[in-house]
Amino acid sequence: MTHKKIILELYRKGYQTPEIARMANHTEQACDRYIKAYKKVEKLNRTMKNEEIAQILGMGKSLVEEYIRILNEEGD
Repeated sequence: MTHKKIILELYRKGYQTPEIARMANHTEQACDRYIKAYKKVEKLNRTMKNEEIAQILGMGKSLVEEYIRILNEEGD
């Protein structure tokens, strides 16, 4: 399991950034960066294709796809 996935799972469970950072052994800044990117991808994913999201956010397509995989695992 990647740090990103762990951080986002904790975020979805309602933990705050300082708690997430401590639990994931990451900086608060890194956690916030993952969370902000996740929220942007989540919003754009409703109406756009992966390639469009990647271009708009300045991310690689594979990174966008990783966020979308994590998004799709929400109910698991």
